[in-house]
Amino acid sequence: MKMTDFHFYPGWTRKAITFTIDDGNIAMDEKFLSIVKPAGVIGTFNLCTSLKKTMTAEDYRTFYRGYEIANHCHRHPHAFSTYRNPAIAEEAFDEATADQTKAYRTDDEGFYRIYSPRANSWNYYIATEDKYMDYVALCNGILEDVFGAGTVKDFVWPFGDQQNPALTQRLIDYGFRSIRITGDVSDSTGFALPADRTRWSYNAHHKTLLENAAKYEAYPDDGELKFFAFGVHSIDFERDGNWDNLKEFCRLYGNRPKDYWYASVGDILDYEDAVKALRVENGKITNDSNVDLYVKIDGEKLVLPARTSYSLL
Repeated sequence: MKMTDFHFYPGWTRKAITFTIDDGNIAMDEKFLSIVKPAGVIGTFNLCTSLKKTMTAEDYRTFYRGYEIANHCHRHPHAFSTYRNPAIAEEAFDEATADQTKAYRTDDEGFYRIYSPRANSWNYYIATEDKYMDYVALCNGILEDVFGAGTVKDFVWPFGDQQNPALTQRLIDYGFRSIRITGDVSDSTGFALPADRTRWSYNAHHKTLLENAAKYEAYPDDGELKFFAFGVHSIDFERDGNWDNLKEFCRLYGNRPKDYWYASVGDILDYEDAVKALRVENGKITNDSNVDLYVKIDGEKLVLPARTSYSLL
């Protein structure tokens, strides 16, 4: 029997690079894309559905063409949970007299205004589980009207993990392929692909991008597929005046297809699934997936097309 190694991405590399960028800030995403696109860096944009207010559907499709789109929830709300459970005010909202510890009803049942001490602002909202899921479904519908039916497969929590197990389960039951929280995991996982797709996060943010990318490049080949994702908002680079970090990252790690596979989060997860689904039996390997797989047989490179088999005898 021939020796096999199935743990390669396209280009016979074991390392992938992607990004996960939230909110859909068109001006900042345009600046972001002007830097990453020439470097061949691909990723995922997680959009809230106020998007139709600034461009036509066709303009959005053109703007984000070649990139994955994920659901970041309509109106970007918090969710009620065990750690965020404000009392509901009986009185109508009046900013001059409002109690900053309470939630205030809006015209949308189940959707409440809350105060953010960090932002010193009342322009924040919290939703019941039912309203939250209504907004999740609304976001998916609007996005798929723009980008195509069945294209929105992943969810990203606004404000990070809301620590609401029941709501998390409802998102899983809705059918999302993955659910991203928020937080820089650096190299704490050995740059492994997300073990729990219902609570995964990125390796680096805008301030730690170069530091963690250097760790990724230096990480030894252990025979497993690796994952490097950076986030989390394009406007972060603007606020902190460190677009040069992104430019340097692209200079150092972009346009290197022999070393890195540049793909969206979803494409990387789908590729992992296809590798895991490979069957070895009766002296042959069978790729039952819809993805072409890059393997080595007795050290020789081989592309195993989707829905095909290869004899190992």
